[in-house]
Amino acid sequence: MGFRFQKRIGLLPWLRMNLSKSGASASLGPRGADVNIGRGGVTTNAGIPGTGLSYRSKLGGPGSMLGILAVVAGLGFWAFQHWNRIEKIVAPATASPAASSAIRYVHREGAVLRESESPSGKPLKKESRGAQVALIASDGEWAKVQDGDLTGWMRTSILGTNPPD
Repeated sequence: MGFRFQKRIGLLPWLRMNLSKSGASASLGPRGADVNIGRGGVTTNAGIPGTGLSYRSKLGGPGSMLGILAVVAGLGFWAFQHWNRIEKIVAPATASPAASSAIRYVHREGAVLRESESPSGKPLKKESRGAQVALIASDGEWAKVQDGDLTGWMRTSILGTNPPD
């Protein structure tokens, strides 16, 4: 039996460096639905977790379109399943460190927490005057806030750093 070596180093949640005796490669995408770029070319991989079933195809060869579609479908499925974790990874990059843990107080009765930063955004919850919310990010007119397990947008003008009188 020959000597083998394999080491995976996670660089980002969706990017890995693979090291082995035969060389280095990079994998892009979640495990089980990724694209591998290495010395041997570009390979697509798609599998059903926990079953042992998978499909692997070298790009440019016969059947490569099926492999690409499988990887795209796998990435889409993974993103759908992990959207909350993705949002938590992306949101801190847009928020200042001080704003990420700041508490704000609602200064208007019936203020609406919305799904998007728009007056026509779907209402998620009506807040009472004096309610505390955690500020995640602010872009001037709108602030992204978290109230318990709900995350949404409120107008910055109705939020204050101190409780209302």
